[in-house]
Formats: sequence, C-alpha cells, structure tokens
Amino acid sequence: MSVFAPASPFADFIYRHFRAIHALKLGLALLIAVTINAIWSPPHFIWSMVTIVIIMMSLPQVGGAIEKSLQRAVGTCLGSAYGVMLVATIDSYWLIMGLLILAVSLICFISAGRYSYAYLVAGFTIIIVVGDANHDTSEALWRTANILSGCVIAILVSLFIFPIKAKQDWRSQLANAIDNMAKVLTQHLHAPANHDLDFRAELETAMKAVLTQKKLFFSLEWESQTLKKHKILLAELVNKQVRLITLLELLPLSRWQEADKEAYHQINRVAAELTAHLQRLSEFVAGKTASLPTLPTALGQELQLRLQISLAAQTPNSAPLANEVAQGFALTGYGWLIYQLAIAVEALYADIEIIEIAYRGQTVLHKTAKRS
Repeated sequence: MSVFAPASPFADFIYRHFRAIHALKLGLALLIAVTINAIWSPPHFIWSMVTIVIIMMSLPQVGGAIEKSLQRAVGTCLGSAYGVMLVATIDSYWLIMGLLILAVSLICFISAGRYSYAYLVAGFTIIIVVGDANHDTSEALWRTANILSGCVIAILVSLFIFPIKAKQDWRSQLANAIDNMAKVLTQHLHAPANHDLDFRAELETAMKAVLTQKKLFFSLEWESQTLKKHKILLAELVNKQVRLITLLELLPLSRWQEADKEAYHQINRVAAELTAHLQRLSEFVAGKTASLPTLPTALGQELQLRLQISLAAQTPNSAPLANEVAQGFALTGYGWLIYQLAIAVEALYADIEIIEIAYRGQTVLHKTAKRS
C-alpha cells in the first residue's frame, strides 16, 4: 500500500492521539517489566526499566524505537563484554579504573554520526557493568541481561501495541508544509496593490514541518523498504521544499501600483494555477484524494507568454521613460520569481510521483530530468 494511501480509521485515531497512546505504551512496557520482576525477581532488574524509559521516552514511532533498541543492544553487548573482561581478569582497582577511563575516553573521541547512540551506550554500559569494581562476573552479566531484556520489551510493545508509524507523521508534515505554502501564495495573489502582508507565521510553520520530516528519516528507513531505497530522494524532497519556502519569502517584497495592476495580473492568472496544484498535491499527500493530480507540462511556457503580453501592454505614454524602464524591469523580475516557483512546484511533483510509482512496484522513471 502506498505511503500516500488514505489512512484507515484506526491508523488515523492512533496518529491524532499519539501522545496519549505513547504514554500508555510506556506505562504498559514498565508494567511488563515490573510483572517479570515480581514473578522471577532477577538481580538488578531496575536496569531493564531504565532501558525501557530511555528507549521509549523520546521516540514514539516504531522505526525510531527499533533503531534505538538495536543501537542500545549493540552498544550494551560491546560495553558489557569489555566490562566483564575487566572484572573477570583484573584484580587491581586502579588498573580496572584506568582501563575503564581509557575506554570511555576513546569512545568519546570516536563517537559521531548516525551510530553515536551506540557509542554512548557502550560507554556508560562499561561503567554500569564495572561499577565500583568490587563485585564478581555474575553481577556484571546480570546487568547486561537486564539491559537487553529492556530492549526486547521496548521493541515488542512498540511493534505490536497500537504501533505509531513514522510514515503517517512524515506524510502529515509534508502535507502541512505544502498546504501552508499554498496559503501564502493564495494570500499574495489576492492581496491589493502595494500590499504590506506578513507571511512569516505560515512560512515558519512550513519550515518546522520540513525540519520534522528530516528528523523522521531514520525511523522511515526501518518502517518502509521502499522509502529506505529512496532515502536520497527524501533528502532532495526536503531541499526542494526549502527552496519553495525561500522563493515565497520574496513575495512580500514585490509591490505594484494600482495603475500597473492589470499587467501583474496577467502573470498572476497563471500563478493562481500553482496555488490550485499545491492544494491538490497537499490533499493527495494527506490521503484525501486517491490519485496524484496531473501537473500541466507547459506551465512555465505559459508564464513566459503572459510576461511578454504584460510587457507589450506597457505604453510609452503612461509614464516617463525612466519609470517605464524601471517598471518593465520590476515586472520582468516578478515574472522570473513566479517562473521559479513554477519550476520548484514541478520538481516537488516529480519527487512525490517517483515515490508513488515506487510503491506501485513500477519502474521508476527519471521524472525530474524530464520536467527540468
């Protein structure tokens, strides 16, 4: 099923109430840990509960919990193996602590990038396992086992109890960004001559939605093989949204007098089509429509034609020559801005179309090259 397919009522309910559901899931995971402790009473079981809270507290999505659990498991195994080795083979307190400090410092030096959390876990697992260096190997192994059991509980609860999918959040943020960009363009095109509108609130909302999309990339890779294969495209999609927002930020700087209103509206009649296309694209991404709307291929050419007509409509008698040249330059610049918006919208369409085609299992064409 496509990531843009209409969400089921159950999935929509989970997304709308994900904060409350996430809190209940965290409580359930802790309840499972407490129940295990009450029945079997394994030593040092508190570390299982600590692990559950660390993994689930800030990552409600399934993909994020899986990745964080796996990184924690890998870091735990590496850190505990080193810690157990120190406890089992060395009797000197200062030698154990010296090797502990050396290992943690080295981990701090090499910790970077996507797997930095695994390095972090490895570092503090060594400290947890070694402790005060006054216990035996079995205690270190129990601490390791409890941390790993916490990872397992967190993954199982995230996967099978009201799963919160990053895909749903990603598409919602994408639709939100596109919808706010459409609102900005609509307000601009319906504004009076020489307007003084402020679009900062809408554009800031759109940018926050774009940044949220970036934060979901790792979770998306664990939830969808299709999106994992197109992770570079996801990054390009973010960059194209940023480009659109940047172009829209220039719109409040454009001004025209009442006498020039008709010349600008020649271009704006075509620019209004961009608003309609963005709104329909937002509805498709949000799952309100079943099929991707079609974008006209000659939209840029139509804008260029409208610009030529508008420039031709400027008569020499309407203003002094200097003002006429300045107005013609301003009109050309405004036409260029709308033209760049059209190109950016086409590029956005192309990337979303590639993702939709990939989910249908069809051959992915180089749509971007065809539209540029």
